[in-house]
Amino acid sequence: MQIQLKNIGMIKEANVKIDGLTVIAGENSTGKSTVGKLLFAIIKSSSRYNEDLEEKKEDRIISLVRENYFAVREEVDFSENREYQQLFSSHSFSRDIRRNGEVAIDERLAFIKDSSLSKIEKNLQEIKNLLLEDSNIEEAQERAFKKALVSEFKGQISTQNDLGEMTSIKIIEGKNKVLDIELLNDKVQNFNLLDELSFSDATFIETPIVIQLAKAIDSSKTYFEESNLDDRMRSMSRPDVPLHIKDLDTKIKLSTDIADLFDESENIQKILENIYSIIDGEFKYNRKERDFQYISKDGKSFPSLNTATGMKAFGVIQLLLQNAIINKDFLLILDEPEVHLHPKWQLKYAEIIVKLVENNINVLVTSHSPYMIEALKRHSDKEKLQHKTNFYLAENGYIEDKNKLQEIYEKLSEPFDEFDKMDSDILNGI
Repeated sequence: MQIQLKNIGMIKEANVKIDGLTVIAGENSTGKSTVGKLLFAIIKSSSRYNEDLEEKKEDRIISLVRENYFAVREEVDFSENREYQQLFSSHSFSRDIRRNGEVAIDERLAFIKDSSLSKIEKNLQEIKNLLLEDSNIEEAQERAFKKALVSEFKGQISTQNDLGEMTSIKIIEGKNKVLDIELLNDKVQNFNLLDELSFSDATFIETPIVIQLAKAIDSSKTYFEESNLDDRMRSMSRPDVPLHIKDLDTKIKLSTDIADLFDESENIQKILENIYSIIDGEFKYNRKERDFQYISKDGKSFPSLNTATGMKAFGVIQLLLQNAIINKDFLLILDEPEVHLHPKWQLKYAEIIVKLVENNINVLVTSHSPYMIEALKRHSDKEKLQHKTNFYLAENGYIEDKNKLQEIYEKLSEPFDEFDKMDSDILNGI
C-alpha cells in the first residue's frame, strides 16, 4: 500500500509506502502522527461503513414509527381501543420491527385496512421499503470516513491557508488506485473508494496508559457508537474519546477472555515469551474489578496503576498477540513508542517490532528517538528484512524520499551538537 497526501495539517506533501516495517522519523509537529492517524481512520471507516448504513436506515424508520404513533393518537381513543396503542407505540413497534422485520409492518397494514387510519398506510409502506431496499454503499462509505475524521481530528485536517488549496488523499495498491479523496477547507469535495483495501483492520497505539484507564474508557463514547436516537440521548453526558483509544481498549480487554481459544504459532509464542521475560510477568484484565492487573512470574498480582508505564507498553502488545488480533491483514501503528521506555528497553521493543514484521505483520512506527530508529535498522538488517523496511524523514512539510537514514541520524543527533558547543563554551570561558 502507498499513501499519497497533500496539504494535510503540517504536511505539504507525503508519499509513504506501507509494506513490512515503515518508519517515519522527525521532530515534533512535522506530521508524523498525522499519517498514522489518517491511515487508521481510513482503514477503520472502510470496514465500518456497513454499521453506518444501518444507522441511517434505523434513524428514518424510528422517525416514521413516531409519526405513525402520533397520527394514530389523533384519531383513536386509547382508553377504548388499547390494542391500537400497543401496536403503534414507538417502543413496541420498534421492538417488533427489530424482531420480525417486514412481518411487523404487514400485521399493522392488515389491522388498519378497514379502519379510518388508511392515511398512515403510506408511512407503513415506506418503512417496509426501507427494510427491503439496497443501501447506497458509496454514501455510507463517505459518511463513515467523515465520522472517522471527526473522531480522530475533530474534523480538521486541511492545511490552514488562504490559498484555497485542495487537500488530497490517495491510496495506491500495486498498480491500482483504490482511494481518491479531495477536501477543501475540511469539506469533502470528492470521495471515491474504488476498491477494497488490503488491510481489513488497524490498531493505533498512542499511549500504553490506556491500560490504567480501563474504567474511564468504559464510560466514554466515540462518534461511531451512537446508533439511534435513544442511544444518542443516553450518551449526551458521556465524554468523547478518539476512536483509536476505544478501539484499542476493546481489543485488549477481549484478549484475556478468549486467549485460551487460540493456539498461537510457535513464532508468536516465542515473541510472547520474550515479552514475559522482559517484564517478568504478564498483564491480564480482571472483569470483576474492571481493571488490568500485572501478574508477576511468582504469581503476585498488582493493579495497573502500580506498574511502570514502560511495562504497560510491552503489555499492550502482549494482550493483542494473545487474542490473535495482530495478523497479516492488520496494520499496527505505533506512535512514538519510545516515549515511556528507557533506552535499553527501546532496543528490546524494537526487537519485538522486527520479530512481528518477520512474521508478516505490517507495522508503521513514528519516532524521534535515535536509539529506537537505529535499533530498528540493526534488527531489520540482522533478520535480513531490508527489502521490507523503509525509513522516511518528516521535515519542512514533506515526507517523501525513503531510506534517508543518514539525514535522520543527523537531524536527531542535533542535541548532541548542542552539548559539544556547550562543552566548547565552557573550555573557552564563555
